[in-house]
Amino acid sequence: MKPVKNMNIEPDLNFPDLFSIAPVLSETEGAVVIENELKIRDSFLNFQISDGKRFILKSEAFILKLAHTYNKILSLSNSRTRILAHQVESTHRIVNSLRQRFLIADEVGLGKTIEAGLVIKEMIYKQSYSRILIVCPASLMFQWQNEMESKFNEKFIIMDRKVLRKAAKVSGDNGNPWKVHHKVIVSLDFIKNKNFEEDLTRCSWDAVIFDEAHRLRRDVNTSTLAYNMAEIISTKTKSLLLLSATPFRGKLEELYFLIGLIDKNTLGPFQSFYNEFCLDGADLSGLKRKLDQVVIRRTKNDVGGFTKRFARTIRFELYPDERALYDETTRYVAEEFNRAMQSENRAVGFVMTVFQKLLDSSSYALFIALTRRTARLKELLDRAVSGHQQMVVFNNGIFDKNDMSEFEEIQESDDLTVRRTIDELKMEILTLEKLLSIASGIEVNKKGEKLIRLIRDLKRKGHKKFLIFTQFRTTQDYLKEILSEFSVVVFNGSMNRDQKEEAILQFRDDIEVLIATEAGGEGRNMQFCDVLINYDLPWSPLKIEQRIGRIHRFGQPNDVHIYNFSTRGTVAERVLEVLTDKLKIFEESIGTPDVMLGQIEDEVNLNTLFMELATGRKKKKDVEEELSGRMENARQSFEKLTELTVAGRMDFNYDEYYKVTLKDRSFTNRRIETFINHFMMEDLYAENMISPKNGRTGLYKITHGGDAEPVVKFGTFDSEKALEDEGLEFLAFGHDVVDNIIEYCCSDNFGGDTGTVFIKSDNNFTGMIFNFLVKFTSVSVSHEFYPVLVDTGGLLSDFDLKCIEDNFADQDFDKDVSLSRYGNTIAEISSKYSSYSAKARERLMKKIDDRLFDLNENLDIQIDPEVEKVRESYRRQIKELEEKLDLQESQMKWYGKDMKSAITRTRNKMLKARTEMESLVTEYRGYYGIKYNIKLVGAAVIISSV
Repeated sequence: MKPVKNMNIEPDLNFPDLFSIAPVLSETEGAVVIENELKIRDSFLNFQISDGKRFILKSEAFILKLAHTYNKILSLSNSRTRILAHQVESTHRIVNSLRQRFLIADEVGLGKTIEAGLVIKEMIYKQSYSRILIVCPASLMFQWQNEMESKFNEKFIIMDRKVLRKAAKVSGDNGNPWKVHHKVIVSLDFIKNKNFEEDLTRCSWDAVIFDEAHRLRRDVNTSTLAYNMAEIISTKTKSLLLLSATPFRGKLEELYFLIGLIDKNTLGPFQSFYNEFCLDGADLSGLKRKLDQVVIRRTKNDVGGFTKRFARTIRFELYPDERALYDETTRYVAEEFNRAMQSENRAVGFVMTVFQKLLDSSSYALFIALTRRTARLKELLDRAVSGHQQMVVFNNGIFDKNDMSEFEEIQESDDLTVRRTIDELKMEILTLEKLLSIASGIEVNKKGEKLIRLIRDLKRKGHKKFLIFTQFRTTQDYLKEILSEFSVVVFNGSMNRDQKEEAILQFRDDIEVLIATEAGGEGRNMQFCDVLINYDLPWSPLKIEQRIGRIHRFGQPNDVHIYNFSTRGTVAERVLEVLTDKLKIFEESIGTPDVMLGQIEDEVNLNTLFMELATGRKKKKDVEEELSGRMENARQSFEKLTELTVAGRMDFNYDEYYKVTLKDRSFTNRRIETFINHFMMEDLYAENMISPKNGRTGLYKITHGGDAEPVVKFGTFDSEKALEDEGLEFLAFGHDVVDNIIEYCCSDNFGGDTGTVFIKSDNNFTGMIFNFLVKFTSVSVSHEFYPVLVDTGGLLSDFDLKCIEDNFADQDFDKDVSLSRYGNTIAEISSKYSSYSAKARERLMKKIDDRLFDLNENLDIQIDPEVEKVRESYRRQIKELEEKLDLQESQMKWYGKDMKSAITRTRNKMLKARTEMESLVTEYRGYYGIKYNIKLVGAAVIISSV
């Protein structure tokens, strides 16, 4: 059979030895020591042979443990997600590279998180990765944690100050808290703290992921704290994935330093890079070839499969009392905002920005906010008067963080303070009371009426699901109340994971309307809905695009309809005009590229820009001109990125791919389920973990926590069922129950290293099957499972033996051999064990020789380009140093300058560069030395069953 391969790079936390040179073996077959061979031999010679059940379970456990050889990518059948063709292609490329260090630059909405998860899962399967670090923005930490657990059965801990303190106690005074937990998610802002530098320098990882990697900024003159920390971490990990839809903003030197984190030799020394690619008129074709080695990028156009999207604006006039509230509140906001800008008080500026957004959201949300602010200011006034203070200092506690997703963008501190005189405070309270008086008299809301009418009309046209977005929890509460004639569920950031999953399931199955906030909607896919209603609009084109992306995604079968509400004569109307006319986010079939939107938001504070428009500090013409200029710069950057990273034609046909993988998914999961069920009938090891399948529901009861505080959940082996209901646990590789049972069956404690079994064959024969586990060691470590068959009667040809071995993994061992019927045969075979074992060893060594040839041939293909890349990079560096040395020697000769120290330093740098180059080349060449170890994990007497 083809060997069951597991190309594992075992975790080696002493990285200087990662590329150590392994000598080529010259041992003869007779010199090879096979672990466990004597123990199994004695069992047969003493006729201490088990029945076949445990042998079969042990064999199946090893086959499952190394099962990725049966699937191109094992994650296809063991992740709770519908994997797309471009994700399969990129995952396959990364996993099968010599070094898994890449920049994944797919556009937003194409599933970079899933791609990274697939790579990590594959490396866990194939290279036994255990220490994994994910660095991302703070707002995405819980999303990453949820995605890795729900989709890939991988549990990560979020490292914050509290968790780090506990880890420090566990590690002790001389320990390293970053080594305590093996799967860690941490925010970029947290980990860039210089106090962690020493510990991170002494801490190695198997794989590191940087999400939103464009935040790791560096150019030739400046380097951010985030980049400096990433540079340290990048040298302490085997695999490195940088994820960013916007890897650079037009400056190629930013891209140079980002690629330098992956591999400093890809683009070579900076001066050579700058001279070749950064000067005007440079030919970038050579740069594209270099980037192709480490950059993977797909656009929505590349992937295809997107339906059209149509946007429509619902415009309306406010009722007179609503207009009065709007005008008075706008005056108040403008005065306070302008005062804040004059005094450079950003905190008050932020508060007024939120009030302006509330004003454009709903009068109900505004009324709640005005009430809270008035009460808070009165409290502060009373405190100031009683303390006889002339100045008032207070902390802004007006808003509930859950009311607005934007609040999360403000730094986590209590710096939202305002200083005022008591008289100023009294005047503001009077203004707020006037606004409250107007707001309390509003009984009918024009915008709410328009929403109800819109949903009624769309229902009559056949639409059944409606996703409504708002920025504020208070508006969400209001909308739920006025939409009482429809079935409604809400979705926001204050809900826990189970509540969120339940809300999505209800919306998918029975509920007509889902009202969501930005914080609640991140990362959720709702292709079963084709109507999106923006009840209010964030002043961020990226956030709007992310909203649309919840339903306008790959796999959406229908055209998507987007409705934006716009009140005539308001800030919201002017903002929508700018977003539509200048940024064109609603026009194109897939919207303005995210690279462009991201660059604009990086360079322009849109909140401030739109507030200056709202308060009259800037005219609409000025805002449009500024955005037009930024848009043109962003377009040029996008065109350059496209030129450098244009994707080749994909090798996968989606329809054919999904048909095939759907079969693979069910096969693999059915096989795991069958194995677990057979195990439960044989052994009580898992009785407190999993209960037998419920015949009515088809689900398994899973118990966590043991006897102390058991938590009961329900699970399934069916990937489609798990995909439809994320409330179920997905019983696949990576789930504790499945992994624990497989590891237990593979252990020596389980037994099963001898047995007697039937095997289905077209030939009538008796024999022995020897199951060998072979560990090959080079730069990587591969564990491969070799069933070796010996025909005790000598009736089978080599071809027949190979066919049976090749099909061994697919055997259905459904019978036990009767000792009473075949006892004499078993005894005779057992007595000649040593002879049969020698034949098995001979066949095994031939298989190993063939495998060594294949491994070395594959290393040739992978290593030669790496060696050439190293040599080219260092040659350029040495050439630059030689030119510098010539200049220094000339200056000393012709101008009499004392350049001895400088010349010595340059010569030392040249010597160092040559030494490093030769060292790296030697290390790569050392990969060819492959060692191996063999363990006999089981042997059984085989009786054929025709």
